[in-house]
Amino acid sequence: MCGILGWKSKNTKIDKQLIRNMAETIAHRGPDGEGFYYSEDSSLCLAHKRLAIIDPQNGQQPMSTHDNDLVVTFNGAIYNYIELRRELINLGYPLKSYSDTEVLLYAYKEWGIKCLDKFNGMFAFVIHDKKNRKLFGARDRLGEKPLYYFKDKNNFIFASEIKAILASKLVSPELNYYSLHEYLTFQYYLEDNTLFNNIFKIKPGHYFCLNEDSFQLEINEYWDIIHTKIQEEHSEDFYVDNLKALINDSISMRLRADVPLGSHLSGGIDSSAVAAMNALRLGESFKLKTFTGRFLEGADYDETKYAKEVSELIHSEYNEIIIKDSDFLEHIDDIIWYMDEPQAGPGVFSQYMVAKYASKKVKVVLGGQGGDETFLGYTRYFLAYYEKMLKRNIESKGDYYQRVLNSMTPNLYQLNGYQPLMQDFFAKGLFGSDSKRYFRLSDRFSSNESIFSKEFLVSGYDMFEKFDKIFSKYDTSIANKMSYFDMKTFLPSLLHVEDRTSMVNGIESRVPLLDHRIIEFAATVPVHIKFKDGINKYLPKRIFKNIIPDSIIERKDKKGFPTPTNLWFKTSLNKWVKDLLSDRRTIERGLYQKDELLKLIDGSSQFGRSLWGVINLELWHRKFIDK
Repeated sequence: MCGILGWKSKNTKIDKQLIRNMAETIAHRGPDGEGFYYSEDSSLCLAHKRLAIIDPQNGQQPMSTHDNDLVVTFNGAIYNYIELRRELINLGYPLKSYSDTEVLLYAYKEWGIKCLDKFNGMFAFVIHDKKNRKLFGARDRLGEKPLYYFKDKNNFIFASEIKAILASKLVSPELNYYSLHEYLTFQYYLEDNTLFNNIFKIKPGHYFCLNEDSFQLEINEYWDIIHTKIQEEHSEDFYVDNLKALINDSISMRLRADVPLGSHLSGGIDSSAVAAMNALRLGESFKLKTFTGRFLEGADYDETKYAKEVSELIHSEYNEIIIKDSDFLEHIDDIIWYMDEPQAGPGVFSQYMVAKYASKKVKVVLGGQGGDETFLGYTRYFLAYYEKMLKRNIESKGDYYQRVLNSMTPNLYQLNGYQPLMQDFFAKGLFGSDSKRYFRLSDRFSSNESIFSKEFLVSGYDMFEKFDKIFSKYDTSIANKMSYFDMKTFLPSLLHVEDRTSMVNGIESRVPLLDHRIIEFAATVPVHIKFKDGINKYLPKRIFKNIIPDSIIERKDKKGFPTPTNLWFKTSLNKWVKDLLSDRRTIERGLYQKDELLKLIDGSSQFGRSLWGVINLELWHRKFIDK
């Protein structure tokens, strides 16, 4: 796991000291070593900061093939490198190490762009293909590893983090107002946008080619989650057995490392199952280390009871991290810097604190990220499916849908406490446009427009068309459309947080449930099986029933590791928030109406992250824009 960057100039030599300065901005991603490669005419540099996980002695980068035709800088892990290495050796390639970097290089040499179909892993890499005079780069399917770029007519710069590109001084840190609207609406960004003008991201599941002669950049998609109408439906056991085998294999692959391993453990189904399966795979001779965050603000923020129960069952070394409001003040400025741009909710803070502690004991940590998106675990998916069954029951002459509704009734308890969500979802009545309702449900901006200045609002950016292009790509159920949209937008934002909070603390985060084979297979499972008897995440609950406690499987109060920032902002951190938001620098940005902004402090609810969004944005301005 590492930090990568590079610079290709069309007609000038690269400043070597400037490249080193850029590399230093992402030194936290690779404390174990560094490397630099320059082309013969010095118009190209590839740089690398290394966190050594696999074959620490022989995985130095940038790495070349034996004939020096290819050079790579690579961030990530190819989990099936053992199988691919064997295949490449059988094809006659002289692999000398057990590094997945060498496997990646020779896979490209043998299969070209098609090598991406071979890789099971998380990755962002760029290869200098000298023979074909091009740069070839790619990002993994779901977006676990980041890759950003800047391009003008004479320069192409890429990096793992935006701050490295800014350090080139070719692009100044300027706010992109279209992206700002996206952030305020969703708390993430659509397509390839970032919050900086002229800096873009390579989207998950995409690759690029830069022709060194024409200087033309081409970006193409190589993978997507295909949702098509299911032609052949199988038995429930068929789906259970196949998913179980895929999850087992995914976890086995992700336990490959030459350094100490651990597991996140929140007390939910996904992290509990991953931890339990890790323990089973590693055996009794290896005592798995598990890490659980805890807040002392009461039961609403404390899931340690469940985490301890799982830990006792699997005989793990239980590590509990107490997280306090004073930690927030101590670390929030650093977190803003490492994040590059505001993303997602305040959970970034708690994840950072857990990763900081875990780094004292392990170098690789596995977690349960992705289970809700893959297996329809969010309550909003259940709500959409229930409404669809209600509609079909009204329209149908038979009793099938009535029986489905009857089977779901015992599980309607999960809607308790979600009245605001239901009000948003049904704001325009039952059975309305799927895409417009999900847009409304995702929109965190409209209800707080009064916070922002009229001048800012006049700039008007209607992003529904962009939203709908993603949401309505496939003709499938509303629950699948919601899941697909989340995997293309919300999930990469969560993975951004996962990457930054782990990398800055010198650990590699791995997420077995996001193996692309699991995602692809789950997309073929009929929705009525995913929600059988009105049980969300029905298949994982069946698969994991015998390896984690029933109390976890049957939980009715899963919280999702909530962070009590809203509580702190009203109490212990209230003065800090008011001082920040009423400060002259904040008001003079021209984005906010001061009186309305201060009202937000007292009006935020557990369902709204608007206050956190504004605080995050202001701190980001001070760290990146105010120079």
